[in-house]
Amino acid sequence: MSFSTAWFFQIILFLYEYLAWQVEIKNYTTHGHHRDLFGQNAYFLIVQINSLPHLAAAYVYYHRIKWAMILYMPYLMIFTTGQIFTWWLPYFFEKGLWYTDENGKKLAQYKQYHANHHRILPRFKDHAIIPDTEHTILFVLTCITLLLTIRTTIKVMKNKAVKFKIK
Repeated sequence: MSFSTAWFFQIILFLYEYLAWQVEIKNYTTHGHHRDLFGQNAYFLIVQINSLPHLAAAYVYYHRIKWAMILYMPYLMIFTTGQIFTWWLPYFFEKGLWYTDENGKKLAQYKQYHANHHRILPRFKDHAIIPDTEHTILFVLTCITLLLTIRTTIKVMKNKAVKFKIK
């Protein structure tokens, strides 16, 4: 059992994701419309699916459960890819989630639900999508967590290999 930088960022990512979905902060958090759209029960389930894997990973990495450590990496990679597809491809290349339909309905949804939220990034060229502050911070936290998680997993697996050779 040990604390690691990866463990610390997994806890921070869990707390950030959980609180961003649970606490409505005007012009900052962007998930309030999901509660109205899906209802309270489905919304509760969505919150758990988005946040609890990070808490479970923190437990697994703290206790160095090797097989479970490997299971978290694909989830974290999919989580990161989803953010890239939703926010960063549209921001830089006008591709991704908000441009997946021909009639512009997704882009209209973006403008309805996300266009008025706080941003720290400037407009890129004349692109319509600018990631809001909530998702910019989430992406930075996710990337740091992904890199540290991969590094820690490799380090732990190498230690296992060394111990195996000594026996």
